[in-house]
Amino acid sequence: MWPFGRRKEKQQDREQEREHRSAFRDGTRALEDGRTSEAIEALAAVVREDPDNFAARVNLGTAYYSGGEYVAAVRQFEAARELQSDAPKVLLNLAAAKSALDQLDEAIDLLLQVLEIDPQMRDVHYNLAIAYWRKGRVPEAMAELEMELALHPDHEGAKTAAEQIRAQAGIENPDA
Repeated sequence: MWPFGRRKEKQQDREQEREHRSAFRDGTRALEDGRTSEAIEALAAVVREDPDNFAARVNLGTAYYSGGEYVAAVRQFEAARELQSDAPKVLLNLAAAKSALDQLDEAIDLLLQVLEIDPQMRDVHYNLAIAYWRKGRVPEAMAELEMELALHPDHEGAKTAAEQIRAQAGIENPDA
């Protein structure tokens, strides 16, 4: 006798998996194209069906962040962090969301953790500099911007921030 029920279950599982992959691709594409609401809708559906989908959590957090929904972004990045605690990009994104919520001490702690994992990762020193600057810690901010520019001389955000801090603090530009 043939067990008809099992074959049908496997087929349904494969169809559901295809639907999840398609929703993930659609959500990611929407995020890349700047269609934040669409991205959130598609990726939230994926996360509801598969809460352990690391990439969907990260992308959903990014979509929320892009839409200015920082609390929701923090929730997704923290859930992703529980799935992979040492993923530097997740820690960087979580720090950015915490910073947007003015949780600067937490953001700084997270960024320092990223530096322990990947000291040359793009944007880490820059984000750390911005957090220090916002806390009024200008010397640390300048040191971090200098490090970002030493590692990534093409980082326009770091160049602009360094100019603004110098102007604000009355520090001469050593390159001038």
